[in-house]
Amino acid sequence: SDGWSIGVLVREVTALYEAYIEKKPSPLPELPIQYADFAAWQRDWLQGDAFDRQLDYWKRKLGGRLNPLEFPTDFPRPAVQSYRGKRHSILIPDTITNEIKRFSRKQSVTPFMVLVAALKVLLRHYTGQDDIIVGSDVANRNRAEIEGLIGFFTNQLVLRDDMSGDPSFVELLGRVRETTLEAYAHQDFPFDKLVEALKPERNLSRTPLFQIKVVLQNTPLKPLALPGLTLSPIEFEGGTAKFDLTLFLEEDARGIYPILEYNCDLFEAATAVLILEKYEFLLGRIIADPESRLSRLEAALEEFEREKLRSERLKLEANNLTRFKKIKPRTILPPREETVRAYSLRADGLLPLVIEPNVEKLDLVEWAKLERASVEGKLSRHGAVLFRGFNIKSASRFEKLASVFCDQLFNENGEHPRKTVSGNVYTPVFYPPEQLLLWHNENSFNHRWPSKIWFCCVEPALEGGETPIIDSRKVYQLLDPGIRRRMIERGVMYVRNYGDGLGLDWQTVFQTESKSEVERKCIQARMNFEWRGANKLRTSSVRPAVVEHPGTGVMVWFNQAQHWHIACLPHETRESLLETFNEEDLPRNCYYGDGSKIEDSVMAEILSIYRSLQVTFPWQSGDVLMLDNLLTAHGRNPYVGERKLLVTMGEMLTFDDVSSTPKMNGQD
Repeated sequence: SDGWSIGVLVREVTALYEAYIEKKPSPLPELPIQYADFAAWQRDWLQGDAFDRQLDYWKRKLGGRLNPLEFPTDFPRPAVQSYRGKRHSILIPDTITNEIKRFSRKQSVTPFMVLVAALKVLLRHYTGQDDIIVGSDVANRNRAEIEGLIGFFTNQLVLRDDMSGDPSFVELLGRVRETTLEAYAHQDFPFDKLVEALKPERNLSRTPLFQIKVVLQNTPLKPLALPGLTLSPIEFEGGTAKFDLTLFLEEDARGIYPILEYNCDLFEAATAVLILEKYEFLLGRIIADPESRLSRLEAALEEFEREKLRSERLKLEANNLTRFKKIKPRTILPPREETVRAYSLRADGLLPLVIEPNVEKLDLVEWAKLERASVEGKLSRHGAVLFRGFNIKSASRFEKLASVFCDQLFNENGEHPRKTVSGNVYTPVFYPPEQLLLWHNENSFNHRWPSKIWFCCVEPALEGGETPIIDSRKVYQLLDPGIRRRMIERGVMYVRNYGDGLGLDWQTVFQTESKSEVERKCIQARMNFEWRGANKLRTSSVRPAVVEHPGTGVMVWFNQAQHWHIACLPHETRESLLETFNEEDLPRNCYYGDGSKIEDSVMAEILSIYRSLQVTFPWQSGDVLMLDNLLTAHGRNPYVGERKLLVTMGEMLTFDDVSSTPKMNGQD
């Protein structure tokens, strides 16, 4: 049964017990209808015109792509949802609660609508998405004769709002009001039938249509008071979570109680606490200035988080002051001063996030040891973090910084010959300085690849030489759905021919003269091989075109088709190669995973999207750029003069460690 039914049960048990004690007959009237009558009415309704009218509404409201909310998680999303959950709660004081009610009356909305709108601002802050979808429950007892029945009447509604255009909170509240009222007007349409009608792509790791839910707990429930008995409720935590996050909203004389139920396989307890604290803070800011635009509210949330982290850091610094004094060379951080400032180079607030020192001689390596979790969280959201002003120029210092975030850095192989500078630090792969090195996710054509990369600028080029970066999440989102679907279904086949005098020979790439050792390495790397004469080798491998980021669950475009496809070469180079080789004998080329040709027009669109998304900034001496290799692709612009960069990478993964399952809800 549902929550409403519990209230009915309590009232009836109370009435029956009182009558029993007084030896009176049952005071309960005969029910005019039973739950079975409601079920019969619903079956008839499902075959009528009202069903079609409501279905038309929901198809319009939920038409187009239904992108799941990419809420950053603490742990990789399991392949199958586990439903292990816990709860945390917080009290919104009656002062703010009363202000919410006054504000609601002034805006001709319910307090629930204000609370939902505030939640959507918070979700936009976390996800950066404008299309925000949450679920909610409705009692679905819109007939007087069923109010006294015990049974499961609750239905689930899908509340979808467009938050684009940086509206004020009051403007957003108007959108939420319209969405909520329309949903209530069409609440009879069963949620399971809606899922059947919309046919979203199913994913065992996510619930269909929405993964975050908000529920108003306002069902009529009086305390169970029986003559001669003292009763008290027993609270227990069921240990389950049906969704990624569910916000239950309750109220008593002291104020509003938001209770956050969270999936333990996705979130730590500290994250749930922080979400609730941000929600309380946001409600206070909204009541203080409801005309604030979303960008201003989100900036306030960022400042709230920075202040909280600063407070926690100061406590940690106090505990470690003695240890700091013993470490040299090192600067003791001022006890009550912000040590760094962080800002985005772009108005959209995404990549890259720039972190600069706010105090002199701040030791970046030691600071990073304290702030590792915070920096990695920022990297998961932004995809790229640029440390600027810390004057990191030596290979040893650069390697120490990378080692803070990665226990074992990658020892480069012959696939990309580089000059080792020190330990696991190299120079970039040589590429003619006058040419553009196209954007790519490092080693994504191999079975094994780094999930993190670091670049250190020792000396910028006299002109050009920037490292353009691209958000791989946006590449995935902007691709034509038909192209994306084909690439997901078929993957990318990379074909390479060795021994024709162009490019590296197989002895260099595989670092051996033994053919049997080459074959062993090919099998280990999931590559097919074919010896074509005494010294010629052809290899081929099929890799995914997209993968699910293991930390955030977001789908990303992750391949190197543009590095291998003949159509992506400069015109003169392409024509020269095609005059020299048959297409199948080209030094390198790529196809769909089934061996069919990837159309030139497809590659042209992919390149166009990369160009439209690239973010470029001039290098400064001492810069360190940290990339999440799955979230961010990188390239290199042509340059003039000497250019000295250092590279290291680590946290190696394989395609066995990630999922290439298409996203649900129309993301192919």
